[in-house]
Amino acid sequence: MASSKPYRQLPTASRAQGLPAIGFELETELPITPDVGAVRCSEQRADGRPIGELAVEVFAAALVIDRDGILAAKASERAGGAPAVAVVLPGVSGYRADAITDDPLRYVHVFAMAPDLGVDAGVLVTIRSARPEWPAAESILRSLRLLTRHGSVPVAANDESAPLLPLVED
Repeated sequence: MASSKPYRQLPTASRAQGLPAIGFELETELPITPDVGAVRCSEQRADGRPIGELAVEVFAAALVIDRDGILAAKASERAGGAPAVAVVLPGVSGYRADAITDDPLRYVHVFAMAPDLGVDAGVLVTIRSARPEWPAAESILRSLRLLTRHGSVPVAANDESAPLLPLVED
């Protein structure tokens, strides 16, 4: 089994790419593909069929305690219009939306979040998986931290027993 690799996009790197000064760090055993303001990783079965894909992206938004509902709108939009619900995260305002599609990676979970520090940006996490549970995504979400010029904010609470991904019924 491969060892977990850290990936860090600093706020200065986001700024250099023309994005707001927010970054993120995560750890994963999966191959990481960086893109402008984003990182993607995916997992496949031995026969080549997909297990899941995860993307973390930085987005610009006029956020001051999310008065305009930007986080809910981003989560809902990325999940194909599914309703977004508020989630309780330490030091982070967030929403999530979940959908089931007809694609091979049919379970879609979207998290839109921003630090509670009045940053003009947020981070969007999109998870697509073949099954409702995808252990690699759980692990990545537990390691995710948002980075600002004020420091880092962990996204997941310390309670390892509570799953971050829902158990979705067809």
